[in-house]
Amino acid sequence: MTSARDAGALLWALAAYQRLLPAVRREQRRWLTPATAIPDPSLRAAAWEALQEKGGNAEATAVFGILAPRPHRATAVRAMTALQTAVDYLDSLGEQASAGDPLADGLLLHRALEEAVSPGSPTSDWYRLHPHREDNGYLLALVRACRQEVSALPGWGAVARLARGAARRCGEGQSQTHAAMSDGGVGLRAWAEALDAPSGYLWWEIAAGASSSVAIHALIAAAADPQTAPHEAELIEAAYFPPIGALTVLLDDMVDLERDRAAGEHNYLGYCSGPEAAADRLALLAERAREEVASAPRRHRHAAILAGVAGFYLASPRAPADYAVPIRRRLLTSLGSSARLALAAVRLRRRD
Repeated sequence: MTSARDAGALLWALAAYQRLLPAVRREQRRWLTPATAIPDPSLRAAAWEALQEKGGNAEATAVFGILAPRPHRATAVRAMTALQTAVDYLDSLGEQASAGDPLADGLLLHRALEEAVSPGSPTSDWYRLHPHREDNGYLLALVRACRQEVSALPGWGAVARLARGAARRCGEGQSQTHAAMSDGGVGLRAWAEALDAPSGYLWWEIAAGASSSVAIHALIAAAADPQTAPHEAELIEAAYFPPIGALTVLLDDMVDLERDRAAGEHNYLGYCSGPEAAADRLALLAERAREEVASAPRRHRHAAILAGVAGFYLASPRAPADYAVPIRRRLLTSLGSSARLALAAVRLRRRD
């Protein structure tokens, strides 16, 4: 049962999120000029796609700004926007055909994510295995921008180690996921089973949670608070990896299911025997997420984000009904009235 305080936190979060969006959109416009100046047409197309077609991802991750105290909120949002723009750019590159060893290429390219949250460390030659490399310093600029902002956050020392680990996981997960269609997911499974993850999750849920960027954003937001302690960062990490991260990726795959089927793309719901089985697993992820969030600092705000994630994806008209109906029913039961409120708010906003 959702408490009145949780519902109040959700309403506050929705209002605060709307106030954050203009700042995120300004940051996105900042990256349009260098993106259009990329000389290589393939890399330029990937950068443009990341900002224009996948720009909603950066807007969505801005919700983590509600976790950051006001004095350092703008800094955290700038860091998150630069990082998510890099995530989406690299994802677009991963979707392009690559000669040689696509997995090795993807892993090297995605090393930029860990280096973006590693101020002071040397940077790699990310494009060394890629067929295209003339980006006019675009990826390096994104990495430097993220580094500059996270190093200015007063609590960065408390979260730095976990943020680097989360960025490494995300980069490896994105690379392994893109490579999964070539080997039937054998490499993806081996990689996921080798990760240090809590018990009770299936291997593909761990893989989905690891490939999500949400844990990094939550840790960046925590670093905006000078009072954040290392043990609190660990509680936040436990809430987002794997449960909230996996829930986010699987709901996104639910929305993209028909498109991925048509294109022959990897989709994590393909590991489920059907929609009812998928609904069971997503409900379990939601329950585990609620348990972990209850122990985290600013728990009501994390709970609002969890409800908002569910509402955002469950409101999508693109999700196929055979999958969406049982999943929607189970998640709204698991997450309670806050998720229903978030779902209603997203639907109302989309009508405007």
